[in-house]
Amino acid sequence: MKQVIKTKKLQSFRRFNAIALIAVYVLILVGGIVRSTGSGMGCPDWPKCFGEWTPPTDESQLPDDYKEVYQKKRQEKSKKLASFLSAVGLDKLASDVEQEGITAEESDFNKRKTWTEYLNRLSGVLIGIFIFAMLLTSFPLRKVRPRIFYLSIAAFLLVAFLGWTGSLVVSTNLLTWMVSFHMLLALGLVALLTYLRVIAKEAGGELKNRELKKGLRSWLVIAIVMSLIQIVLGTQVREAVDVVARALGDSMRNEWVGALGLPFYIHRSFSILIVAVHMWLIYLLYKHDEGDEEKLTNYIKFLFSLVVLEICTGIVMAYFAIPAFLQPVHLLLASVVFGVQFYLFLQLRNKILVTEKDFIN
Repeated sequence: MKQVIKTKKLQSFRRFNAIALIAVYVLILVGGIVRSTGSGMGCPDWPKCFGEWTPPTDESQLPDDYKEVYQKKRQEKSKKLASFLSAVGLDKLASDVEQEGITAEESDFNKRKTWTEYLNRLSGVLIGIFIFAMLLTSFPLRKVRPRIFYLSIAAFLLVAFLGWTGSLVVSTNLLTWMVSFHMLLALGLVALLTYLRVIAKEAGGELKNRELKKGLRSWLVIAIVMSLIQIVLGTQVREAVDVVARALGDSMRNEWVGALGLPFYIHRSFSILIVAVHMWLIYLLYKHDEGDEEKLTNYIKFLFSLVVLEICTGIVMAYFAIPAFLQPVHLLLASVVFGVQFYLFLQLRNKILVTEKDFIN
């Protein structure tokens, strides 16, 4: 039986873990704003923006040939990535990188888009700082809970890798599968930080033993997988929106949805299955909550509300010409749904009960 930890060191770790988790969701929201405003290429290089740590405020601050300069840098980076993908046998992906990242032309300077993307990068830096602080607070716990320490290292490495893939998103000119991969990495970071939160609660003796109802764990896994699929489908719809927007222009925004084609209809139809599975899942969770000390009712209601709200934002976008302000909100809600699902999945496991004599003061 593991000992329960009741120390300020554990409290400090949990505090920074919560801050880092919230910050990741903020980054997902900001990333959605970047995407909905078309600001992804607002900074043509990485990690700097137009070669500076503080981006310019006017095109006059840039050299006359700035588009050629940054296009060349981006092309060189894309060629290296394409060569690597080809070397490991991913020829189709290498071809995509060559087509989008190497042949794409540089965009004109746009102050609003540049600073929107710059704020997105600042958010990523803050997450790195918060997770590094979490890693430092996990160090004193390495002997009593080594898993917390090693997973904190993994979280720090993952956020660094997430930043690097962000640079590839820029160098490949927002290549669709690269954007999706970047998003899935962000959700992976959400999952890792959530797992750290749960095992920290276990270390503090806050979780109780529960006997799972038959099939509940399997339905939770199905719900999580479906949410991930729906998020990936959403990124494809987002790409279709970009294509349609360029072709029709903002003046014909009411025609966008009708021109989206198959990706939109698959995404919309799949949402019906999402609702059905969550209705069944919520029913099972209510049956499972049998009045133990740590009630799951609030989480269940929160999850149901999130799913309904997410579907509602999708309906509003479909029938009201895809309002730009709702796009990042829709993505954030989907990400939070995934986080709550995963949190419930981790909590609904068999726990080892602890007694007072196991406490470390």
